[in-house]
Amino acid sequence: MTPEDFARFLQFLSPDEGEACRLYARLHKKLVGFFVLRGVSEPTSAADDSIDRAALKIIAGAPVTDAEKYCLGFARNIAHERERLERRESSVFQRFIENLADGADEEIERINRVLKPCFAQLSAKDQELLRAYCQLIRGRARAEHRRQMAERMRTSVQGLRMQVTRLRSVLADCVKRQAGGAA
Repeated sequence: MTPEDFARFLQFLSPDEGEACRLYARLHKKLVGFFVLRGVSEPTSAADDSIDRAALKIIAGAPVTDAEKYCLGFARNIAHERERLERRESSVFQRFIENLADGADEEIERINRVLKPCFAQLSAKDQELLRAYCQLIRGRARAEHRRQMAERMRTSVQGLRMQVTRLRSVLADCVKRQAGGAA
């Protein structure tokens, strides 16, 4: 949202600038609380996203009588989106673990032959990051664990995810090279 769009949204909330800022802060706080209760890993970001989406619709001319209720509708959709994404990530990892257990001997041998050497090529810091990030923690505890990790690393949760994605990509490339050479 541009600064001009934001100013127009504040004007929609109240013609009085001070009152508009107070209403905005209250709305933002309520949305953050909503996302915290829903267990969303980045509640502040989700609240910002909700307000941005709603504000753009309001500015475009959507007939809105209650901005708070309107933004809450967007918040519900964003919560569902993020929950689906979390479930998808979790189910992929869970299938990996289940498949690992199903073909145990063969898979363990393959992991020892291919994945472990690739993992060993990562720096000790990167290895520890992946171990900590990929712990089997579920629900809100996992989101809180990752939020605390990001805080300790002085980055955002999104920044942490990007770093882990980069490391996973490095591992995947190495595994492809190793498997190609071994096959």
